Amino acid sequence: MFKTGFCGSGRFAELCLRLLSEQLKPDWVVSNTPKTSGRGLQFHDTPVSVAAQELEIPCFTTDRLSADTERIEWIVSNAPDIMFIIDFGHLIKEPLLSLPKYGCINLHPSKLPLYRGSAPLQRAIMDGLESTAVSVFRLDAGMDTGDLLSQPEVKILKNDTYDSLLERCAKTGCCEMLRLIFEVKPDNWKFTPQPQDGFSIAPKIDKSEGRLDWKKSAFSCSCLVRALSNTPGVFCFNGDKRIRIFKVSVVKSQKAAEPGEIVAIENGEPVIACGEDALKLETVQPDSKKQQSAADWLRGARLSVGDRVQ
Repeated sequence: MFKTGFCGSGRFAELCLRLLSEQLKPDWVVSNTPKTSGRGLQFHDTPVSVAAQELEIPCFTTDRLSADTERIEWIVSNAPDIMFIIDFGHLIKEPLLSLPKYGCINLHPSKLPLYRGSAPLQRAIMDGLESTAVSVFRLDAGMDTGDLLSQPEVKILKNDTYDSLLERCAKTGCCEMLRLIFEVKPDNWKFTPQPQDGFSIAPKIDKSEGRLDWKKSAFSCSCLVRALSNTPGVFCFNGDKRIRIFKVSVVKSQKAAEPGEIVAIENGEPVIACGEDALKLETVQPDSKKQQSAADWLRGARLSVGDRVQ
């Protein structure tokens, strides 16, 4: 049986670790060192560390693997046949790149060379794409530039959020990875260089990108909500009060109005004009309050047709 190692930290990596472990449990896991978060600034393990503990896989942590001589020496002395590097956020250098017999293998949720970087799925949804892929490739010294082994397509459904698409990409990628290991066999793997042209970058999402711009189309605004509503959040303002937005729907063919103007109230929910069409708010969260229906918020805010949000 193959000896495998797994390096990862985030939610996508956690899903992949759990799915791969159903048929091929890694011999060890390396993840990020716990970091503080939340109002209490308590230390929290990464999703991968938590999963490794539940799966009873030896798990080690590091702040910066490329500079962690002790951990590198340990990996070298426990060299795997395949080392999965998924949603890890660390630069992998020699001697690790060429250490595993069959390479350092990454599952990246985009159709490389498109959307190289840390936020491929969120940006694919934000851009209104109808499909993406999971790229199975061998790491090299660049950022998501290695040779491709496989690239199964994944449809982006109209109601997909970042979370739902993330889960489907993890399942698609892991099913393909297990097929490549058990059916194709690593000795028969054939890698193909990525196209040199047509690449794009998917940098980390900044919190400021979550502010709704009512001058854009309702479709574009709805894509932003689907991509970022969970994290880091989508928001607008009613005066100086910040409103976080979780669920919306596009309303077609509204009368001409200024972007941000409430043009109708449907079933108690505000319909707000955009640069093209309008957006109906369905679930929101005012500052310092719990998530609630937009109808409840509208009654409390005492807004009506003709009023505007920013």
